[in-house]
Amino acid sequence: MKKKALILSISAGVAFGGPVNVLAAETTQDLLISKLTQVHLGLAPSDPARVGVLLRLADLHAERARQLSMKELSENCTVCKAGDADRKKAIVFYGEALGQLPTSAQGKVQIQLGHLYEIQGEPLKAEQSYKAMLAGPGTSTDKAEAYLSLAEMAFRGSDFARAQELYAKVLETDGASSQGLAAYRKAWSAFRLKNIDGAILQMQEIMKNPKLQSRMASAQGIADIQFLEEVSHDMVTFMAARGTQSQDAQVLYDVTPETFRMQQVTLLARETTRLDQKPAALGVWNFVYQKQQDPKLRLEALVRMAQLEFDLKQIEASAQSYQKAMALWSTAACTMETCEESGKALRQYIVSWNRLETSSPSAGLITAYQDYLNVFTQDEDMYIWGAQAAAMAQDMTRAQQWTTQANPLLVARYQAAPAADKTMLAQKLEKNLLLGIELAEKSKDEMQLQQAQNTYLQMSVLQEKAIDVQYQKAYAVYQKGQYGEAATQLRDLALIEKAPMQIRTQAAELSLDALGLLKDDARMQAWSQDFAQKFPAKKTEFLTLQQKAVLNQSAQAAEGNPAAALAALSQFDAAHASSEDRKTYFKNKIILNEKLNKITEARVAVEDLLREPSLTADEKEFALGRKLWFAELELDFATALKTAQQMKFEKLSAEDKMLKLAMYSELANLSPEQYYQQYLRQSSDTEKKALIATQLIRSSKNGTKDLETYKPYFKNHPGLYARAALQVYGTTEDRKVLEKVAKEKGSSQDAAFVMIEKILIRADIQALQKSLAAQNLDTKSQVTIAKSLKSRIQLLDRLDIVANRAIKSADWASQLLVLDLVAKENARFYQEALALPMPTGLTPEQENEYLNLLSQQVAPNQNTAAMAEAKVKEFWARSEALDSYKQFVSQNNEWAKFLIEEMTAVAAIAPAESQGNWNTAVAEVKSAVGQSGAPTLAELEKARLNLKQNPFAASAIEMALALEKKAQRRSMVEYLEGRLAMLSKDSEKTETQQ
Repeated sequence: MKKKALILSISAGVAFGGPVNVLAAETTQDLLISKLTQVHLGLAPSDPARVGVLLRLADLHAERARQLSMKELSENCTVCKAGDADRKKAIVFYGEALGQLPTSAQGKVQIQLGHLYEIQGEPLKAEQSYKAMLAGPGTSTDKAEAYLSLAEMAFRGSDFARAQELYAKVLETDGASSQGLAAYRKAWSAFRLKNIDGAILQMQEIMKNPKLQSRMASAQGIADIQFLEEVSHDMVTFMAARGTQSQDAQVLYDVTPETFRMQQVTLLARETTRLDQKPAALGVWNFVYQKQQDPKLRLEALVRMAQLEFDLKQIEASAQSYQKAMALWSTAACTMETCEESGKALRQYIVSWNRLETSSPSAGLITAYQDYLNVFTQDEDMYIWGAQAAAMAQDMTRAQQWTTQANPLLVARYQAAPAADKTMLAQKLEKNLLLGIELAEKSKDEMQLQQAQNTYLQMSVLQEKAIDVQYQKAYAVYQKGQYGEAATQLRDLALIEKAPMQIRTQAAELSLDALGLLKDDARMQAWSQDFAQKFPAKKTEFLTLQQKAVLNQSAQAAEGNPAAALAALSQFDAAHASSEDRKTYFKNKIILNEKLNKITEARVAVEDLLREPSLTADEKEFALGRKLWFAELELDFATALKTAQQMKFEKLSAEDKMLKLAMYSELANLSPEQYYQQYLRQSSDTEKKALIATQLIRSSKNGTKDLETYKPYFKNHPGLYARAALQVYGTTEDRKVLEKVAKEKGSSQDAAFVMIEKILIRADIQALQKSLAAQNLDTKSQVTIAKSLKSRIQLLDRLDIVANRAIKSADWASQLLVLDLVAKENARFYQEALALPMPTGLTPEQENEYLNLLSQQVAPNQNTAAMAEAKVKEFWARSEALDSYKQFVSQNNEWAKFLIEEMTAVAAIAPAESQGNWNTAVAEVKSAVGQSGAPTLAELEKARLNLKQNPFAASAIEMALALEKKAQRRSMVEYLEGRLAMLSKDSEKTETQQ
């Protein structure tokens, strides 16, 4: 619309002979229009002056319409109607005048009418006017004007092919006005028709052809710089739209006037860059850099080149361009005010690069950051981003340095910032200070970390993480092993009520950890109790730690002072302890009470421990083991048996467990048979099975029968079988038992067979002694004498047989007893035989013969008696006999009864000088084996009570053992002997350790 108004103004100027001053015209125009309107009304239709007046009025109305429209446009109208009335009047006046003008003069009026119709939005009428003009006899220049108007209408209607043809007609007309405009529009039409190369060539033609270097005909031959700048600008648009080519920068440079050629080439570079034609853009920017004299614009070229080279993966070249740009910044004396765009681009270059290498920054990027920060020393954001990139690249030293350099800049900005920006800057400072701490942590440099933490505490405005940082500092002290200092610092943090609960809790827990490492259980106990009140959510845990501290203090005192340890343990509160600590408490209580010989208290603690629901199998076994042991110390074998039945005894075999249960059964006066029977079924140890069979036979109510029942278990152990038989014999005194077993001797040399033989021989001796003592020579008649002699000789023969058995056995006592009897009975027989009365009716000679014969017959008895007596004296001469008996009895206590009987028999025949010793020895042996009198129940209970009160005193065990031996409680004797042996072994072990 601006161009149309311009054309109308020109026309009006032609009519009036020159341009009109707009300000003056506002009053003059109105006056002239008013006067000429009056004149027009006064003229007759045929008046020749009427045409001139009509044309003048039409021109005035058209001009006033133009001015009103211009004014309205300057006021930013939305619906622009100003000037419509004047244009309508102008159209009427031109139309009326047109019919009265000669044909040669109608052309200009028709062009004016066409312009007015266009403005009024009546394109068909406008086109008719232009075509009417072309159909008339007008000049070629006037027709060129009509072609131009029609071309403009086609151009505005996007009919670029027709517009192109019409513009061509204007250009073909020599002297036509506005050929520059036509050429310009024709180039644009070609562009719209996608003939971009043609459009560019036409723009070049405009730039080269002086006839086309002005938009209007009035300026033909004179270059319109503003128009040429516009053409050059649009040529840039065309080149970029087509795709900038390598020669375009040079072409543009060559055809563009010098005053703005670099401006346009730079524009081409920018536009090519905007359209993302990276290789072409790089070439154009390089052209700009090479041609440009202005250092600031050369700086822009370098910055652009650096970015494009980077985008094209020409990293080395990009870095060089960037470094040149950074150097040129200083040379060009640039500031962010004077070189703002380049400064931003230099910054954006690194930012863009960083975005591409977020997870793995390259060394080149870090160098670029360094180059930038060497120049832009006040850019805190770049310090921050550079630090982050350096950290990702593991360049912790540089990262920490840049983070540190950003801090004072952020503080300064915060202090100078308006209130509205302070919150944002405070947060930014907070993040950077925390980043510094994070980087220092990653660097593993203790000094850097301390510096970063101190910097945070000094510079942070928000202090959001102040407590955290203080915690970290205290934790660092903890990690150095300075537990005393760390514990105090952490406790102080824990008691800061405004601190976050999580940090406080962590500090409290870590302070207690430090005390734990210091083994400072006294403070642990006190602090835990304090924290339990301060931290209700953690009360249970802290009270649990308190109980653990009590346990530790007790444990420390336990070794040297069990009483003090037990006293410390009294502070333990089981209600606030963990299950594990409660178990530890009960275990320690058991052990300490045991050490202090407080067996009853220890037994109570065992029961408490066994009530704990979380006992492991091992812990339960431990508790039951102590319960068993304490029951033994209390001689409570019924409890011991029940406890043992619950135990696994994993270190014992199943067979040994059965033996243990059998022992407790016997000690509890219960039958052990079920356990012994299980042992016999399970065990493969033939010797032990034989021993168990012996035990079963010993406790049997029918030993004779069970000896036969269990005989198979003695198959490979005849000696044990013999011993079992002796036990049965000791109860039953059934000689047949011994006789039967004696046949099983075979090659066995076991002492039990020797003992059986001794018993049998002694029994035979005693039986013969009794028979011989009861047998006297009957002198009533010769018949009775003969009969009694025969009987006596038979008994003596039997005695000889026993004597031979005794001699064969080589047993001292058996030989002594039998030889003594042989000597005495043979001597008695000899004496009694010689004292027999002489048979009646014998002559003296016959009497002598009878005496000689009788003497010869009994002489062997006399000799036998003499030899036996001599042998007896030899036996009595052996002084070691008594000691041998005592030793044998101590080693074979179970045969004491038999030995005492034997010693008594020997003592009865002892010579007068030995009689006293043997009688004393018999009394000593009887006392040693408890046959000197069974103890009373009161004596037994007194000894047992003493043993309960002094379970580890050897004298107490020995006292009870002596009484149990007298009471012939075999199982208790064996048990107490085992206790005594164990006590002796423990004592030796303690002495060795000392």
